[in-house]
Amino acid sequence: MCGRTACALGADRIRRACVYRDNHGRTRQPEWRDADKYSPSYNKSPQSNSPVLVSRRHFEKDADSSERVLAAMRWGLVPAWFREADPSKMQYKTSNCCSDTMMEKPSYKADGKDDDEEWKGWRLLTMAGIFDCWEPPDGGDALYTYTIITVDASKGLSDIHHRMPAILDGDEAIRKWLDFTEVSTQEALRLIHSTENIAFHPVSTIVNNSRNNTPECLAPIGLGPKTETKVSTSSKMMLDWVKNKSPKKEEGDLPRWSSQFIQIAAPKRTSAGLMHQWLKKEEGDPCAKKPKTQ
Repeated sequence: MCGRTACALGADRIRRACVYRDNHGRTRQPEWRDADKYSPSYNKSPQSNSPVLVSRRHFEKDADSSERVLAAMRWGLVPAWFREADPSKMQYKTSNCCSDTMMEKPSYKADGKDDDEEWKGWRLLTMAGIFDCWEPPDGGDALYTYTIITVDASKGLSDIHHRMPAILDGDEAIRKWLDFTEVSTQEALRLIHSTENIAFHPVSTIVNNSRNNTPECLAPIGLGPKTETKVSTSSKMMLDWVKNKSPKKEEGDLPRWSSQFIQIAAPKRTSAGLMHQWLKKEEGDPCAKKPKTQ
């Protein structure tokens, strides 16, 4: 469902936009783990890196679980149990996961909860997600990937799509989703639901090509009235004829032209047909010429 996001803020601005209060009431900014792997973009697609907000406890076992860090993770979850040497050979599409079944599917079990950030111009749009760490079977750098959780679309969005991202609205919802040691899984799952508290607008189809990365990808466009399909003159004549045709008319009353609707085949000229025409003419006109014989 969710196939494009955007985050055009630089790494430092994202960090400042993610300010929060820890369990001791202190105002904090999350630290970046690997800011060099993040690149701002107006048009992010699956397989690209995005900023993901997670509890520091995932990386440091003795850390306060309320402390947060930012990590650049690849969009499209590769579970830790995947055994191929190349993560691109993952057979399943895992850029999104359905909230209704995510606790049942093995791809999403025992993963960490994350908070994906998408910049929309007013404040960060925080979407709930799940991340995991995949390590190559033959050794090498660990790969952190994530998926965005989707829920039934709200009434306002249902005409566009039947699913929408699970949005964490407000810092308290973000805190409960990320703080996995203080908040149970069942309590966290209650945060996953549709919301009407979202603004949206149509954008240009240039976002369909992930190579396009300009502000135009986010610019609102107007949707003009639907244009009627033009009907050719011959097609209109045929439609009028079909509409007004009496059921008593015979096949011989059909219009004698070809159209996209009806093709009238010319009679085949066979030797038997020619002979039949000549005999009829011979009966009605004694002076008619006889066909030549070989």
